[in-house]
Amino acid sequence: MLLRVLWYCYEFSRNQWLKPAELKRLQEKRLKTILKHVYENVPLYHQKFESVGVKPADIKSIEDLPKLPFTTKQEVQSGIPDQSIAKGYDINKCVEMSTSGTTGGPMPVFYDKRFLDYCMANWYYRRIGAIGINPWDKIMLVEYGMPQPNILHDDQGERGYESKRKSMGRIALGPIVSLLRRRRKRVYITYTADHALAEMFKFQPKLVDGNVSCLRLIAEAIVDRGIEDIRPKVVRTDGEVVDEFTRRFLESSFKCKVFDEYSTWDFGHGAWECTRREGYHIDADLLILEITRNNEQVAPGERGEIVVTGLLNYAMPLIRYRVGDVGVFDNEMCSCGRGFPLLKSIEGRIVDCFTLPSGRIVPPKVIMSAVQGTPGVSRYQVVQESRNKVTIELMRRKNDPEVSVDVLKARCHEVLGDNVEIEVFVGDRKNLKAKFRPVISKLTVSGEPRWTKPRARRRS
Repeated sequence: MLLRVLWYCYEFSRNQWLKPAELKRLQEKRLKTILKHVYENVPLYHQKFESVGVKPADIKSIEDLPKLPFTTKQEVQSGIPDQSIAKGYDINKCVEMSTSGTTGGPMPVFYDKRFLDYCMANWYYRRIGAIGINPWDKIMLVEYGMPQPNILHDDQGERGYESKRKSMGRIALGPIVSLLRRRRKRVYITYTADHALAEMFKFQPKLVDGNVSCLRLIAEAIVDRGIEDIRPKVVRTDGEVVDEFTRRFLESSFKCKVFDEYSTWDFGHGAWECTRREGYHIDADLLILEITRNNEQVAPGERGEIVVTGLLNYAMPLIRYRVGDVGVFDNEMCSCGRGFPLLKSIEGRIVDCFTLPSGRIVPPKVIMSAVQGTPGVSRYQVVQESRNKVTIELMRRKNDPEVSVDVLKARCHEVLGDNVEIEVFVGDRKNLKAKFRPVISKLTVSGEPRWTKPRARRRS
């Protein structure tokens, strides 16, 4: 197993420097293979091919992908195991992951062992190497919540698997975990950063990796307490949209550069920043990422829906899968020399976009930048009550500076327009969890089975 993972590390190192034309040939070779596999072995996709009168041989290039219909999370989830899992794959012998459940609730995702090894090589070799971290450097993973008793969590190891997959995880990862377990530590945050800070003091990681909300809590505690002796080499954010104001705050608090990445447990891969921070390198040797609007590719620089086709998970393939996020392609290549295409920006979840009276759609990142860029704002929640009304709750601490409501409203009117009513409320952080959705649209969220409700507010 170790030799295979090491081979994948070599493969990843080589692939990232391929020219765009070489990468495309690799993508299309893998695409043809997996499309043949899903047509013959996955009932969900066989039906989808037949519904539009397309055979695998009809998809000769990436440009032919729009001939196939999209796949939704609901279709995949409702089809587990009979319709969504490939014939010949027993889910009891696969490794089970789970999506975060930001929209539609969590969904189990099943990886075959070969794909899991690919993921491990990518997570702990290529992505950290791109930001100057070695596999043997100390890494602290900061996550929201509490360890679950039915999940195998090795504090120094990898993301947990269901306990009934325990033997499978140890067989596949044993050599890697034994080498790296003392260089990894996982901590959890629910309400405060106290435990994470204490562990950071003891562990002194080179890389701190976690979702934006949790890392911001830690950064605030570092500033409030005047802590000087926690100095990671780099911080990496994931799991949530990071606006530039928050990035700068994290950098000033941790006294190091902050790099962002975009990935989902659906695929195990996605896109990531390198040390140049000129965009997000797409794992083009592992997936095909489209940005579409009305089933047509949008031009670089334009916003659209992110649609992904995985190329290597044969147990539970995902073809033209609607991730539910908004993104923007870049038309430039990174000066680092990697041949991967770039995402210019990840704008947030589609369900959190605001639809204005004019019909214009505003993604969460634009709203977050307007609010977070207002002097004095720390934590907040913006809720679209209707097309004509938005409410903002400022979640303040006692030592937070005053926020000018007039300035905040003016900044929000710049992105939402003057014909949208904006009400501002002031609350506190009592019982506020570390992770929550800062931007919510009631126009879309009402149809979701799971969402974070706005807190009770009082007027400022």
